[in-house]
Amino acid sequence: MAENATHRISADDLSAFVTRLFSAADTPDDIAECAARILVNADLAGHPSHGVLRIPDYLRQIEAGGMDTSARPEITRELPGTASVDARRGWGHHAAHWSMDLAIRKARDTGMAGVSLDNCNHIGRLGEYAEQAAAARCIGIATFGFGGPGAAAAAPFGGTTRALGTNPIAIGVPTGDDTPFISDFATTAVAHGKIAVARLNGTEAPADTIVDKDGAATVDPAEFFDGGALRIFGGHKGYALSLVTCVLAQLNGEYDEEGRRVHGVYMQAIDIGAFQPLDTYQRHVRSLMGDMKASETAPGFEEVLAPGEPERR
Repeated sequence: MAENATHRISADDLSAFVTRLFSAADTPDDIAECAARILVNADLAGHPSHGVLRIPDYLRQIEAGGMDTSARPEITRELPGTASVDARRGWGHHAAHWSMDLAIRKARDTGMAGVSLDNCNHIGRLGEYAEQAAAARCIGIATFGFGGPGAAAAAPFGGTTRALGTNPIAIGVPTGDDTPFISDFATTAVAHGKIAVARLNGTEAPADTIVDKDGAATVDPAEFFDGGALRIFGGHKGYALSLVTCVLAQLNGEYDEEGRRVHGVYMQAIDIGAFQPLDTYQRHVRSLMGDMKASETAPGFEEVLAPGEPERR
């Protein structure tokens, strides 16, 4: 192969390969297919930090006994519009997809429904589940919160010590066409995985996204992995949003008393039809997106995009 040549594989072939790989690790076929599809979808959406790049980490986790590949999520507490779900340390992708589906089905009966997950492994790209709800003609909300002394990768606003995860928030809204509104972002300046990608590719981290172990700004990904931390985006406002994901996560009741850590996923589905006709709502949302896109472009921009368009493209 010529130097710097790119080898491409079809998404279907890659999904089939990853499914076989997970099945070989004693994962039931339906769970293996679900996790594989979600990982490949992340790559297709332009987010390789949450795609198949993660597989070696998952395999190491399985080998170390940190994941039960055959486990299926279970409802531990339930009301008409809510559910607490134990993911049982199984595949987080499947548990999250199963839980959003549960929230959607409940929302059909109650107008809106919330589901919390505990004992949950990594669930991949959060926008996947917002898209799942939008495809079901619901508004979907998904958050992941992780916080406590030494937790994860980010320092609180004004601090230098790691105490927060990337703590993403995703919202999906149906628009009546094949491009839903999808807002999906970490409450850190970048996601942890994007720093890993930069290190893997031998490139610099984006400016103003990480600090070294002394709290000084840096663009060297190696400094982050040597005791550094991610920066929270938007100063005190991003810091507050990061903590919002933690207080929602705490609905699952999972709290490490000794380590004082919160860890969990929260999902919500809103049935638009409970408030107004779906077609009317979608027409108005699409009109709003059109108004945003019709804006005069600023210097350096070729067009204005609506949230969800980059991933769809």
